[in-house]
Amino acid sequence: MVNKKLKKKENFPIAIIAHRGFNKKYPENTMLAFRKAIEAKADYIELDVHFSADKEFVVIHNYTTGNVANQDLVVKGTHLNILKSLDIGEGEKIPTLQEVIDLCKGKIGINIEIKAEGLAESVVNMVEKNGMIDDIIISSFIHSEVAQAKKLKPEINCATLEPTGGNFFAFFLAFLNKMGFINHALSVKADSINPISIMTSKKLCTKAHVLGLLVNPWTVDKPKDWERLIKNGVDSIITNDPEGLYNFLTSKYSK
Repeated sequence: MVNKKLKKKENFPIAIIAHRGFNKKYPENTMLAFRKAIEAKADYIELDVHFSADKEFVVIHNYTTGNVANQDLVVKGTHLNILKSLDIGEGEKIPTLQEVIDLCKGKIGINIEIKAEGLAESVVNMVEKNGMIDDIIISSFIHSEVAQAKKLKPEINCATLEPTGGNFFAFFLAFLNKMGFINHALSVKADSINPISIMTSKKLCTKAHVLGLLVNPWTVDKPKDWERLIKNGVDSIITNDPEGLYNFLTSKYSK
């Protein structure tokens, strides 16, 4: 029996988590992508946070801006006003976490991925200040950040991202020992595991559920993979195409 439940807008077997917003069609991690994810009826958006040089939470995936903007700046070494001056596609600017919370509150949940060490306390404080404890998932590949978030606020739904290794050998070892994902999550008192989709087996889902963990695989954009993962028993799917997943679920499960 799982300890937490994900919020769902529809009576589907899974929740829909929009990876970096509706990033299949719109610039990733932008207010536009998040608005479009809400319109696509996703249950949660997923986003990534870093601190700027002046300790403002900014929503961007990489440690530098070069993958989304013409200027390649180190996020933690750049002040917010400079980061805000960048065009990251279709005239969009890098949002702050507070701006995204203001957009999403009362409309959609948020999966906040912590991208650097030492951010958990500030993330928890911001979530609590905004009264969104019940609408947030905090996730990270840095499992010590998950442990810190759970220590500070045990009621927040927290997830360990897997696998944590950044090279082929680590990836191969993780593939051979997928059940280790569960041990990692339990060791930091997480509520969920967010594994890469190709390692999300029925056996993993079954064992995770027995031990009280949710399973939220990433990042999945093809109907054949959606179908396989739902059959395996996942609790949500993290996707770049929330509209496509919503339409797929509607065709399969709406009467």
